[in-house]
Amino acid sequence: MTPDNSRPQRRKLQHETLLGFVGFFAFLAVLQAVVNVFSPEPAVWPALLAAFFLGLTWWVWRR
Repeated sequence: MTPDNSRPQRRKLQHETLLGFVGFFAFLAVLQAVVNVFSPEPAVWPALLAAFFLGLTWWVWRR
């Protein structure tokens, strides 16, 4: 049998793990978008992907 405080602690750890996972990919997407700006033929999709991941990171963090 588990203690009563294990469920909130587990939920907190899951939330922090999700935030780290999404934040890592947001960092990579922003890095790719910056590199894309300096390419000879920049595309729009890296900026859109970065915006999506930044929004998702913000949403998970506020949750």
